[in-house]
Amino acid sequence: MSQVDARKLDFYDRQVVQLIIDKYGIKEREAVRNFIESETYQMLLDVELDIYKMSPHIIFDMWESEKVTGDPRNSQYIRE
Repeated sequence: MSQVDARKLDFYDRQVVQLIIDKYGIKEREAVRNFIESETYQMLLDVELDIYKMSPHIIFDMWESEKVTGDPRNSQYIRE
């Protein structure tokens, strides 16, 4: 099974976590935990979904949609 390149994951970890911190004002450790434990992150790890090719802002929107609705697929970017 192939995996998403570690450099790409690091990029998304940094970018999305910073967006979470900026919007919700939570500490970095909590933001990292919230992101890594999410279904959105599991989707990011799945190379077959190609989520890692999307903008960090789209990944953030998916994460936020998951927090609000329980499903990252409710993101406006995924539905369109």
